[in-house]
Amino acid sequence: MDRRIKKTRQLIMDTFLDLLAEKGFEKITINDIAERADINRGTVYLHYVDKFDLLDKCIETYVELLLNHCANSADTTLNPSAFQSIFEYLEENFTIYKLLLNNERFGFFRSRLYAIIAQTVTEVIGVKSENNAFSNGATTHFLTSGFIGVLEWWINNSMPCNVQEITEQLMFLLEPYTKHLVSR
Repeated sequence: MDRRIKKTRQLIMDTFLDLLAEKGFEKITINDIAERADINRGTVYLHYVDKFDLLDKCIETYVELLLNHCANSADTTLNPSAFQSIFEYLEENFTIYKLLLNNERFGFFRSRLYAIIAQTVTEVIGVKSENNAFSNGATTHFLTSGFIGVLEWWINNSMPCNVQEITEQLMFLLEPYTKHLVSR
């Protein structure tokens, strides 16, 4: 992709996020974005169909960035270093993820995050479970919902404990399940 196109898209997305924090989604217009970014309105439409498309692309981008961070970390199992890596990344990018998680209109962000985490949990359970009772959808849903619930609580409450503490608390809560998922 051309460097200028990439730069323009990032400018539009950054401007959108700034306006989102200030005004909320419903009050944002394409004119607001173009004016704040100091670009032509047509330029916004050249890259995005409308503000809903921009929202979708923004969510996809930040879910992808989180995934890329997790993929770059060598550990994709249900253990402390994997969770700590996720919480460290979220801490570094707190403002954006809080914004995306806090607004009910962003159910898509939570749904996309849920699907990706559930897929990872399913893979870990399928590969590492010593107990057949743990290789079913209910277990995946339980573990994924628990993790996302803790993640949302931590972000929505402005990180009331540090990364190490939240990782330890999560591992304590998951311990009855993770002890059955030992590496072979």
